[in-house]
Amino acid sequence: MELEGQIDSIIYYNEINSYTIARMITKDQGEMTIVGFLPFVNVGDSLTVYRRICNS
Repeated sequence: MELEGQIDSIIYYNEINSYTIARMITKDQGEMTIVGFLPFVNVGDSLTVYRRICNS
């Protein structure tokens, strides 16, 4: 699933490998938490990400 939105806040950022946990505001889904290796991402940036649902 493709999501488009704007970065609202950075919760965690690892400067060594760019692993990031961030809050993203989307038009359709509302607030989402996104994780991944996201170098150069800043609050206010617009992104398109692909959603993968992980089941435990």
